[in-house]
Amino acid sequence: MRIARFLAIVLTLLVILTALVWFFRLPLAGWAARAAMASAGLEAPQARVTALTFDGVRLVNVAAGPKAARGFSFDVVEVDYDWRRLWNERAVDAVRAGPGALRLQIDEAGRVSVPGLPSGQNSGGDRQLPVDRVSLRDVSILVDAPQGGASGRVSAEYDIQTGGDASIDLSSDEIVWSNFLFQNVKSAAQVNLSADGGVSLSVTYEGDAETDMLAARGVLFTATGEAGSWRDIVTGNDTPLSGAVRVEFSMPEIDLRDPDILSLTSAAQVQTIFGEKLQNAALSGLFDIAFDADGVKILLADEAKPLSLTTPEGASLTFQSQGAAPFYTHADGRETASFQFALISDGADAKGAADLEREGASWRIAAPLEIDAFVSDSLSLDGSRIDIDAQSNGSEIIADIGLKSGLRKATIGRLTINDAPFNGAFRVTADLNAQRARIVSKSDCFNIERGRGRLEGQDLDIRLSEITLCNAEGPLAVYTWTGEAACTVSGEIAARDGSVRFGKTVAKGRPPAVRFDAAYHPARKHTTIKGGVVNGGMTINDAIEMSGVIGEFDFELDAQGMRADAAVNRLRIAQHQGPESRLLMIAPVMASGEAKLEGAEARFSYALTTPEGYRLGAGEGVHHMNTASGETVLALENLTFSPVGLQPNRISPALKGIVNAADGKLDGAVRLSWAPSEFVSTAELSLDNISFAGPTQAVTRTHGVSGTVQLTDLFPVTTNGFQTINVASVDMDALQLGAGDITFELPGDETLGISNAAFPWFGGQLVVADATAGFSGEALIPLKARDVDLEQVFEFFDVEGLSGEGILSGDLPLIFEGGRARIENGLIQSQGPGVIRYVGQAAEQASAAGENAKVAFDFLRDLRFSEMEVSINGALDGEIRFGMRFEGVGDVTVRNRNVKDVPVLYRINLSVENIDLIRQANISEVIKSRIQMELSDEE
Repeated sequence: MRIARFLAIVLTLLVILTALVWFFRLPLAGWAARAAMASAGLEAPQARVTALTFDGVRLVNVAAGPKAARGFSFDVVEVDYDWRRLWNERAVDAVRAGPGALRLQIDEAGRVSVPGLPSGQNSGGDRQLPVDRVSLRDVSILVDAPQGGASGRVSAEYDIQTGGDASIDLSSDEIVWSNFLFQNVKSAAQVNLSADGGVSLSVTYEGDAETDMLAARGVLFTATGEAGSWRDIVTGNDTPLSGAVRVEFSMPEIDLRDPDILSLTSAAQVQTIFGEKLQNAALSGLFDIAFDADGVKILLADEAKPLSLTTPEGASLTFQSQGAAPFYTHADGRETASFQFALISDGADAKGAADLEREGASWRIAAPLEIDAFVSDSLSLDGSRIDIDAQSNGSEIIADIGLKSGLRKATIGRLTINDAPFNGAFRVTADLNAQRARIVSKSDCFNIERGRGRLEGQDLDIRLSEITLCNAEGPLAVYTWTGEAACTVSGEIAARDGSVRFGKTVAKGRPPAVRFDAAYHPARKHTTIKGGVVNGGMTINDAIEMSGVIGEFDFELDAQGMRADAAVNRLRIAQHQGPESRLLMIAPVMASGEAKLEGAEARFSYALTTPEGYRLGAGEGVHHMNTASGETVLALENLTFSPVGLQPNRISPALKGIVNAADGKLDGAVRLSWAPSEFVSTAELSLDNISFAGPTQAVTRTHGVSGTVQLTDLFPVTTNGFQTINVASVDMDALQLGAGDITFELPGDETLGISNAAFPWFGGQLVVADATAGFSGEALIPLKARDVDLEQVFEFFDVEGLSGEGILSGDLPLIFEGGRARIENGLIQSQGPGVIRYVGQAAEQASAAGENAKVAFDFLRDLRFSEMEVSINGALDGEIRFGMRFEGVGDVTVRNRNVKDVPVLYRINLSVENIDLIRQANISEVIKSRIQMELSDEE
């Protein structure tokens, strides 16, 4: 009984409790739903159950999130389920929600969240969708951002058996997302899920977008595609989604607000490429994207619609497929890209291709590039080709670059380079960890076919051909960008030949090779160059040769100006007569010196010696960089000539065979000055008792030349009017000239003009007036004999028994030709009466030769002439022909009877093979034989 009573009480209580649960089932379900939402981390959850059965539940006013801005809220949410499946599989049959609203929130960092919902990702668990059917109807979307917002609607129908579709549209007047400002946005997306597992997608976007660097107006974007299978995703299958999507976009109006679009591209570089500042552009393209389990593949979809960047001025940069190769692939951790590109602009027309691949930290690129023309304010090129083959394995990059181009013009500061075709191959090695790149010429030397350079403001032009820029011991260039960026260049530059014009000074020939080490710090705009020069051979103004230089230099350029130091250890200098002659006027001399550049002024000093070590002089000077003007003064320091030491013909080989065996001293100074449109050279030379054999072979020796010579130009040698020097004596064997003065001028046409020269000669004078002689040695010197004392002439010849008196005058035209001197059509005449007496041994011997010979020599014992003429022809160092005519009276003995004042006419022709015969006593034999010959002719 007690047991029965207990069971009765229990059952009664169970009935009562069951009645209570059933009565309060809806409030309890609502409490359970809110508890579940709270345990899931939802803020301020809200839900009320209005219907609850074993196969479904209906909730109303479902919401979560802050009260002022709910993350989501639905008027009605209905769930269909089988309670056994719900209990065992934690899955329901269907969920229907709506109408309602979903709010998204974007923070300053661009992160998207739902207010009141926990942030973070799912930590794991079953990926299978726990519902077979989903329906969202009349659901609005609100997007809150730091600036502006967006709104739209979403709807979806999904059935695991039959598929379904979903759509979303979104619009905004203005919204900011992660530093992007979107305006006038209209976007929509449509997803269709077919019963066979296929997925089709359609997305459209139009509106404006802005960043700090650019603003894009009227952006249009569409994406359409298909994929499968969506069933694998909702059932938690690991099979990846595969499919294809076509993407087309256009940005018809892009305004560039920051010229530095890319960190490595400056506004100047962009303007150089496109020929304009590129402030406005348009971008468009059409892609096909395929993806599957193996990876992603992107193709440029249509050749008629390439990926293209265009400008309002007509410039364009387009990308197209390279054959059948994909534009981009990503599979098995390996990425590749292949495309062709073309650039058309006022700056350059170019085309090329690129093949890239990347796997992990390793990548490689091969890109040939051809440029038809490249024009900018600072650089213009003819056709060019660049071949790039670069690879990297981690932090190191190795690139081989082949370069061939025709440089038309390049402007670097005040330097302008023109017409310089070049080619070469380089290897660039970059260490990204060390932030350093090294450049080496692969063929050891980089070749420049030719080039012309001009320095603005300096009236300086340079022309070079067959130029080589070669590696030194290390890399050609090193660039570092850690800390303060810096670039160093080391190498050797040389050219086969060239010319340099500095004002009126022109140097031609083979420039010296320059070995240099340069460093450039762009932040400080600081440049230093150190190096040396060697060899070379240049000719200045077609006359002065400079060769075999050995020197060093140190150059510095910064914001304050230029500074430089240079030292020449050795320089060979020689001077030719002129452009048409290879005759050396100045023999090779050796120069050494130093130079210093400070600001716009260069000062220098130097010394000159002969190759044998004889010191010639020293000088110093200055050059003003801003005005391209300057001057130098060379002091000739007490040059002493001696037969076993320094000789004039060792300084000027043009004097070889003309001036030899010199002694004496020379002092003086040479001054050179220059400006952009002029070059001036002057000299003052002081001659101190200089004697020498010559000039030329015609003069045995010239003694005691003294005086001062002022030269107003050295190229060619010129004086300002006439100048006078003194000569102690001139020995020409047949002509012996004493001390005299020579007044001369050098008019600058490579001739010597003599206005007046006078030398004492046998009691009278031998004078020169208005004569001209060429530097080549050819000359006609009209000598005139004045008041010559016949007695002194006979005393000089010193013929035994020969004497006489009388005054003679006449002309002796002296011609210099081929290094020899000769008298041509010389004529000496008596000035009034005179007498000739000969009582030598020849007269005594003539009496035995016959009566006529005896009579002839009787007349010569005291021949009183009224007229006397002597014609002279022949070389002074060879045969001389004399024609003598005497007319007068004399006494003669005929048949032992002395006859007084008998008229007589003598004609005697002498030919002397050597002038030394005149000084020998056997002249009497010559005279005797000539008289006998003429007397026999008369008989």
